[in-house]
Amino acid sequence: MPDLPQITAIMDAILLPLMGSVALVFAKMTQGEAARWAEKQFFAALVVITIVTVRTVIMCDETWLLHTATLATMIVGALVVPGYDSSLAT
Repeated sequence: MPDLPQITAIMDAILLPLMGSVALVFAKMTQGEAARWAEKQFFAALVVITIVTVRTVIMCDETWLLHTATLATMIVGALVVPGYDSSLAT
């Protein structure tokens, strides 16, 4: 059975990238007032992922590549992926 440091390392490697991906999807798929709230949540997740990525790189943690890829995906996804356009919905 894994101990507490192993469980937190697994959660760090799984939950943070998942949280960032979900925040990006919600920020791109919502509209109106919900879109403003989703964008605020996305920026908060972006700040958290950035801080965690810097920490993992400084500490030479084994999940540094995963966190760096997540951060890059969030930044590129925010700039490249088009947002939801309600005029295109049928």
